[in-house]
Amino acid sequence: MDYIVTATAGHVDHGKTTLIKRLTGTDTDTAPEEKKRGLTINLGFAYFDLPSKRRIAFVDVPGHEKFLKNMISGLTGIDMALLVVDAGEGVMPQTEEHAEILTLLGIKNFVIAVTKADTVDPEMSQLTVEDIREHFKGTPLETAPLVVTDAVSGRGIDQLITVMDQVASKVQKHRNGTNPRLNIDRVFTIKGHGTVVTGTLIDGKIKVNDNLTIYPPELPARVKNIQVNDANQSVALPDHRVALNIDAKASDVHKGDIITVPGNLKTSELLDVELQMLPKVPALKLNERVRLYIGSVEVFGRIYPMQTDVVKAGTHCFAQLRLEKPVAVKNGDRFIIRTYSPMVTVSGGQILSANAKHHSRNNQSIFNTLKIRASGDQLAIVQDYLTNSSVRMATALELANLLDIDGEAIQNVLSQLASAQQLVQLGNYYLTSKYAEQLKQRILVELRHSQEVLPLQAGIPRPELISKANDWMQYPLGSELIDQLQDSQLITISNDLVATSDFTVQLTPAQQQLKGIIVQEMHQHGLVPVRATDLAKDVKDCSALLAAFDGQDFISLSDGYYFEKSVYQEIIEKVKDYLQTHPEGIGLGEYRDITNTSRKYAMMVLERLDKDGITKRLNRVHVLKN
Repeated sequence: MDYIVTATAGHVDHGKTTLIKRLTGTDTDTAPEEKKRGLTINLGFAYFDLPSKRRIAFVDVPGHEKFLKNMISGLTGIDMALLVVDAGEGVMPQTEEHAEILTLLGIKNFVIAVTKADTVDPEMSQLTVEDIREHFKGTPLETAPLVVTDAVSGRGIDQLITVMDQVASKVQKHRNGTNPRLNIDRVFTIKGHGTVVTGTLIDGKIKVNDNLTIYPPELPARVKNIQVNDANQSVALPDHRVALNIDAKASDVHKGDIITVPGNLKTSELLDVELQMLPKVPALKLNERVRLYIGSVEVFGRIYPMQTDVVKAGTHCFAQLRLEKPVAVKNGDRFIIRTYSPMVTVSGGQILSANAKHHSRNNQSIFNTLKIRASGDQLAIVQDYLTNSSVRMATALELANLLDIDGEAIQNVLSQLASAQQLVQLGNYYLTSKYAEQLKQRILVELRHSQEVLPLQAGIPRPELISKANDWMQYPLGSELIDQLQDSQLITISNDLVATSDFTVQLTPAQQQLKGIIVQEMHQHGLVPVRATDLAKDVKDCSALLAAFDGQDFISLSDGYYFEKSVYQEIIEKVKDYLQTHPEGIGLGEYRDITNTSRKYAMMVLERLDKDGITKRLNRVHVLKN
């Protein structure tokens, strides 16, 4: 069943609670003080099912100006709003302010109910309808469907339900993640059960016996019981109005806290935000003290707008909020700002960086990053983060947590960026193609330098090069980087030595002469491998030449022994010929006999044949691999 969380808002005594009772059968004024005073102080909750089988979960928020804080706290996770206007009074100051708050919080799906229609004549009702349309010109409410109702007589109620069903069908759910998150809007105790918290579950699922954490105090809390719509449940789903019985002390939990999985949130006193000022409100000035309402919490702070000292009515800007106490929020969360005194709603917007750092108000790079985040373009957000932040590479999970992008969405983003060759994957980590190219060029520079200093060395040992590359990066991904260079044919790897693909050993005339002597000596030894010490007086130069041409002109064996390549090819043919008539295999003795050499050399050669894939060991003998 789809849950459509719906806020009812409007001026005090305009009939919200009565209308909800008519729709749901539930009286949301439950507190004794509310009954006594005849107005809604705290949040009231009720639900009913639409003809389409969608469930409307009402949050009846207070209408009186003194209780506006509670009203804002009730708007977390709202999908739709029902704005209530008394047919006899029309649009009042709190009606307008509620509508502005709903709009600032990003709510786009509205229904307007004109109430108490039977208490006034039809002409008055029509004037109220015209008044509503005039007041909300140029806002999302301008085209909102409007129904004239009377909750006592039942007039217009069926039409209202039909209209709400139509609007509910247009609701598009937006989720920040798969981890559960519930903004606590009430805390109380029940004798025999302990602490109970309530709120709307924004993301994820909560199950009985889940071990959760309450932020900002980072208090552990196990879920003992769950109620949804006054019934015990084993699991709560997104959009459910939820009551959780938890094993934490009520005195340690406060309205405005957030309950989620451990590690899902970080607390911060610095927020980078996007602000939208309301029209006809006082301007906000640099360093002005303001009231921030986000989730279910109110916190004081100061505003530092970027690239301006004054944020005027009706304008838009980026800013940093420096708070007087930490909050636990996510990127994309919506908020409201009211002036400190007198309390006037002036602005709202969304969090762009939930864990910001102090920065200059004129920092163009920060400004550009905030502009990208405000756009909501997830591809650009990820690209910008990996390009301009101190974090040059990250896993999909790290990016999802850092940027508050859903796990499935981040995988799609990374796939698209990789397909467009804007990102490169190394192991489980992603980095920009530009940064990957810089790292690859650094490896190539290192190789070319080594080749200039040691022209006879066939390359840098792979483990040594990997170690150097790991020192340049945040994570040990040198091996993956070298593999990509090899795949792109920019380097070659032979006998675990790495060289640029265009590298060839350049010999001096003396070295050419020495190489010729080595080849001649090897031929004189026939099928017996030789070492550098057996070939020339200058062992150092001889060893360097053997290593430089290993795999090309010479074939290395264990213990520093070598064959001239043509001799090795002759041995391969002898072994193959033998195995054609002796498929049971060749051992050390058989090799010794067909080559007239020793068992010592037989072991070296047969190991090399296995390494080259000519043969393979089977018990104590070697057989043809293919």
